[in-house]
Amino acid sequence: MHTLPPIMFKMTTRVVYFLVCTSFFFLFLITYNPFHLDTVLDMEEGLYTFNVSIMTAIVFVVLAALGTAFHFLKNAGKVTWAHFILWCMGEVAILSMFISLYIFLMLGGEVQYFTVLLRCVGYCYLIFIFPYVILTLAYDISAMHIRERERKNQVAEDDSLIRFYDDQKRVKLIIAQSAVLYINADENYVNIFYQEGSRTKKYVLRCSMRSLEETAEKHGLVRSQRSYYLNPSHVTILRKDAGGQLIAELDVEGLPSIPVSKRYQDSLAKML
Repeated sequence: MHTLPPIMFKMTTRVVYFLVCTSFFFLFLITYNPFHLDTVLDMEEGLYTFNVSIMTAIVFVVLAALGTAFHFLKNAGKVTWAHFILWCMGEVAILSMFISLYIFLMLGGEVQYFTVLLRCVGYCYLIFIFPYVILTLAYDISAMHIRERERKNQVAEDDSLIRFYDDQKRVKLIIAQSAVLYINADENYVNIFYQEGSRTKKYVLRCSMRSLEETAEKHGLVRSQRSYYLNPSHVTILRKDAGGQLIAELDVEGLPSIPVSKRYQDSLAKML
């Protein structure tokens, strides 16, 4: 079971819970008169609204007290969603006990307390399930958005990471700039060669070399030929092969020599 997100422990969250639940309780009872409660609460004297108001005040006080207590549970260790569900069920059970006590006293003891309690617990669970479920789903979605935003901000703040996008502008690969060895074009794709630990890996990305130009320049990758980008930090030497073609040797064993055209040799040489 997942740990409860920090937003659920904030005092503002707890305040929203008991205010919304209390308001829902009052409006629901006044508007719909569920379970024919007027037969008990009206007392044939037009006291339905008055008694509902007293019960709402009880709900407010109990939920405010329990919400404050829950706020401090953040220091009690790992709290999961299962714990939270049990806590919510306990809140409804406790406020049901106080509401039942009020109704029992209001009726002058004509009905046994536990008879009132059993009905009250059932009615309260049916009433409060709506605000509890709606608020919990809303805060869970909010927590997911917060986590996603924090993850994106963390990635965005780290300039040592390169984000490679495909031709649909979707992020497909995020790696450290220092891990990139070279990139070469392959028709409608590019092959990104990079290090992961002691291994050399290749990632095939659907995009053009031209679309990589801004990203490459931003992170210090240098074009060595129309179809190649190099990470100059991995270039050990520039030399000519037997045919007079200038090539770059990389510091990772087993990699091929990378061709360097005259157009780009000066800019590459300055960065070595």
